[in-house]
Amino acid sequence: MAGTLVSLRNEATKEQLFGVLTWVMYATGAATFLLLLWIVSTTLHQRLDLLRSLRDVDVHVSRQLRVRRRTDRLVVSSDGSGAYVVELEVEADRDVAVAWLAFPIFSSAPVDAPPWASVRVRRLMIDGREYDVQQSYIRRSRAFVEGELFKDLVIEEGVVRIPVSLEKGKSKRQIKLEIDLHQSMPALFTEESHSIDISYITDEIDVYVTGSEGLEIFPSPRAAHLVEASQNKGEHGDAQESILQSSTCRHRDGIHWRSRNTKLGYRYEIRFVGRRDVTADPVSR
Repeated sequence: MAGTLVSLRNEATKEQLFGVLTWVMYATGAATFLLLLWIVSTTLHQRLDLLRSLRDVDVHVSRQLRVRRRTDRLVVSSDGSGAYVVELEVEADRDVAVAWLAFPIFSSAPVDAPPWASVRVRRLMIDGREYDVQQSYIRRSRAFVEGELFKDLVIEEGVVRIPVSLEKGKSKRQIKLEIDLHQSMPALFTEESHSIDISYITDEIDVYVTGSEGLEIFPSPRAAHLVEASQNKGEHGDAQESILQSSTCRHRDGIHWRSRNTKLGYRYEIRFVGRRDVTADPVSR
């Protein structure tokens, strides 16, 4: 009888222990789930806050910040990569403080390539001082490109967040941005383009597109204009503006577009092809 009671007591103890362990397991799982949910929620909120900030920049800062001079230099390699250097002289145009600006970056990649691998911000300098660039590139969108020539490509659009810290008044900043474009021009020997978004009032701009050693860059014979202008982020072409800006574009030792007309809200595209051998057809390998 005593042995039976001991056995029953042991069985009861085991059941209680199993129940406790089961409860601990469920509680731990629930806690882990809640922790992961909190991390995801916090990350999403941070991303949404940043996107809202970017939206606010698009709406407001374009009228508060002025780019006095801008110079773009894109050096293209034969593998479709590019070294992209941008120099900006900016200033606050009103009696406001501007904490940072968003510099748009466009890059194309094959549809089967790893996403968001085409752009790497290598260096950011403001008034000669170097800044950390690890969190500077903000992803925005990936979209398929329309047209037969670009049917296997996807466009990756993002912005580089630049902390200009302009105080009220007319204080200026000198900015130098260096970006590596990794195989972001896969259609180089067919037709590629360099896009320039004028997100802020811009007085002067120079754009150079050249090839690295052994590669020459020519205007695309398929392009209607040397410089194609559009409004509303590329949705509405502007033939008159395209003709005007193409008249200041030169193509010797690469392509050089210069404009001294103050502008805002336009997107300009310079379409080009690469050629390895100067005696070959520009659109062939």
